[in-house]
Amino acid sequence: MSALPYFLNASLYLLLFYGCYALFLRRNTFFGLNRAYLLLSTGLAFLLPLIELPGSATSALSGNSITLPAFTVGTGSASATDSVTTEYWLWLIYGIGVVTMLVRLAVNGWGVRRLIRNGVAESRRHYTLVRLTSDTIPSFSFGRYLVLNRTDALTEPDALIRHEEAHIRQRHTLDILFIELVRAALWFNPVLILYKRSLQEVHEFLADEAVARTAHRPDYARQLVAYALNVPSALLTTPFVSTSTLKQRILMLQKPASNRRALLGYALVLPLAGLLTLCTQPDREVAQTDMVINQPARQANIDGPIFTVVEEQPEFEGGMKQLGAYLSKNLRYPKAAEKVNAEGRVFVSFIVTQDGDVADVKLLKDIGFGTGEEAVRVVSAMPRWKPGKQSGQPVNVRYNLPINFQLEDDKTTQTSLGVPPPPPPVPANESSAMSEVKHFTIDGKESTEQEVNALPPSRIVRVDVNKEQGTVAVTTK
Repeated sequence: MSALPYFLNASLYLLLFYGCYALFLRRNTFFGLNRAYLLLSTGLAFLLPLIELPGSATSALSGNSITLPAFTVGTGSASATDSVTTEYWLWLIYGIGVVTMLVRLAVNGWGVRRLIRNGVAESRRHYTLVRLTSDTIPSFSFGRYLVLNRTDALTEPDALIRHEEAHIRQRHTLDILFIELVRAALWFNPVLILYKRSLQEVHEFLADEAVARTAHRPDYARQLVAYALNVPSALLTTPFVSTSTLKQRILMLQKPASNRRALLGYALVLPLAGLLTLCTQPDREVAQTDMVINQPARQANIDGPIFTVVEEQPEFEGGMKQLGAYLSKNLRYPKAAEKVNAEGRVFVSFIVTQDGDVADVKLLKDIGFGTGEEAVRVVSAMPRWKPGKQSGQPVNVRYNLPINFQLEDDKTTQTSLGVPPPPPPVPANESSAMSEVKHFTIDGKESTEQEVNALPPSRIVRVDVNKEQGTVAVTTK
């Protein structure tokens, strides 16, 4: 998956996960679960876009058969240059944003470290107490440091000390640093601001809960209100009281424990995430279900049965070299696919009728962004073929044509203009057709399947399959 779709999908997952939290989980008293949810969902947002579900179309097209390289279409030199220029500027803007966020994080971390070093440190059992000589900032905890301003250092309020001890013991600073790193990677996504605020809010609930177990809840709530006057917030630190969360903290202290049925809200996220995974798959594949050998099928302007294995295969006028020239001249890389760096293989199915016309063109596998439509357009406009024959009579034959859409730089593109002609299209029911093949020949000489597979595409002129005799005959230059 290219970078742009990956970042967009990761942002969609973050939006989904936070939406579920805000709607169903935020008011629960399962504070530990809420903390785990916020952290795990952030990590899953980076992992889930990398999942690619198995597709039925690809497996149906491969099978136990000779696998020949597909025709490759790439961008022209001018388009490739434009694409590289656009991609360069996008990466440059993204890199500037990441560096800016990391520098901001480093500066704030250095500021906290300098503040701690300027205080008087005292080692205690589970943390290091730091006493400051000014009241310019509120008391806070950071890592294993409990920092008290001058006023609090004189009195050492019991509720404040136990509250900050809970922050230190539960390692809340690591959560904030993790979210800050995620924000640096996805600095353009405003949802992460809400993630950080919610995580800090949950930290306060957890610390309040720890203190309330050993103190009288109404008295502790009054201490919060008394301490809250004109207390500012810090960026990376965890102050004892933040006015933005004070009301919610007092409400949570008085709120009874949530019913266990509220746990269903966490399970609701799973099907929603699964649905989003299906919707963000890069390939839109259509399974093959109507490929049956020698079964008659009446379709548009097609008379008689449709074969997938015949004694004499259809042939493009002028051979494979001319087919390659036709595809090279007419196939164009869609602009939309270029912009998002979409690459992959497209499969097109078509029938060469007994009159040599190309009919019933179908798109079997698509990578999106106009690539499938372009492949269907070019195949539909093909000139007449020399029809295939069975028992000396012209018949309808169905084929699958794989086309690789691949972005190339200037040098590769110039080289690709002179590539050898593509190999013959792969028979639609190649899996069943090749399963009974016992003998392989190359230019009339007995060979093995491995030797046939090892032939370079530039040497292959023709492949004849005789199912009744169980043979494959390859003609080379």
